[in-house]
Amino acid sequence: MGSQHPAMGRQLAERYPPFLASIKENDRILMEVYGQPSLLDRTGLFIPGAECSLNASGTWSLNDVILSFAYVQIALWDLIRNLGFKANFVIGTSIGEIVMGYAAGHYDRSTAIGIAAAFATTMSEVEGNGATIFVAVSPRQARNIIGDVLLQAGATSGLWISSFHSPHAVAIAGTHPLIDALFAFLSNSKTFSNTFALRLPQLGCAFHTPLMEPIEGPFKAALENLDLDRKSDGGTREVRVMSTIDGAWLNRPLDSDYFWDNVLRPTRFGDIVQKLVHDEGDNIIILEIAAHPAMKTCVEQCGARYVGLIRRPATDSLIDGSNECIQLLEAVQHLYDAGFRSTLPLGVFEQALRLLRTGK
Repeated sequence: MGSQHPAMGRQLAERYPPFLASIKENDRILMEVYGQPSLLDRTGLFIPGAECSLNASGTWSLNDVILSFAYVQIALWDLIRNLGFKANFVIGTSIGEIVMGYAAGHYDRSTAIGIAAAFATTMSEVEGNGATIFVAVSPRQARNIIGDVLLQAGATSGLWISSFHSPHAVAIAGTHPLIDALFAFLSNSKTFSNTFALRLPQLGCAFHTPLMEPIEGPFKAALENLDLDRKSDGGTREVRVMSTIDGAWLNRPLDSDYFWDNVLRPTRFGDIVQKLVHDEGDNIIILEIAAHPAMKTCVEQCGARYVGLIRRPATDSLIDGSNECIQLLEAVQHLYDAGFRSTLPLGVFEQALRLLRTGK
């Protein structure tokens, strides 16, 4: 979570019918199968020409963040497959593990939307229970900082590393007072006063920490009626999955227990990217399926090569000066340069890119 913005996917939806069809099918399932109101009608997201009612900062309700994230990831994955590419392995981090299961063929689109709806509904019950910050420090430094802040506050708990992004970056989540105390500690510290730290209001809660424990019952109940092993036409079970929760190749079902671990436990994205580099070699490519290249620096710090698909607009405007369609085709070029091949010839993409760059 955190890469969402009102303009995401809109230009792709205008130019690529498979992308728009995927978005609309997600919404149909949300309404007809799960009885929830249309995300598209409520928000104006994704549909060309529609006015989006959500703010430009991406600080939306958890319900809208989670559903929109699932919608755009599913549609981007469908578009990549439509362009003739396939994955050798799939990874996801945080709520990205919902669509990870779809992309790997563990379950179908309807199940993925159902899981997203379960996350959205139950996590809304703890919205505002805490905050999350990104800090450019090592995990060891983060643990020492947390210990010092808790000691100064006279507390024994309330701050946790919620995500291990890379050897040089983590996310820390906890109660609002302790997150404020953490910021103050960093600012007043001779060692860490210049350390990059950023509050992530887009997350909306203390995700991946024990502060999520109150929703365990409702969360697992919301998943009970889903067939979490219903096979997908969107992928194949032959695609390997690397779990950011277990820090290893997936060797257990993507069931309610797994997804509860996703909610409660820290994500180990950096650990698994480093493991992939170790297992597969340093020529692996991580293609981020998201509305913005949020993980680029972390991937590169872990020694892997990175390709992103699309980017959010400039912060001072809802209108992107660039073009999502150009960004997509540039990503395709990067994949070809790295040795990946589509079922479509490179010339098709190069011609489309030339036309887009000339405004046609």
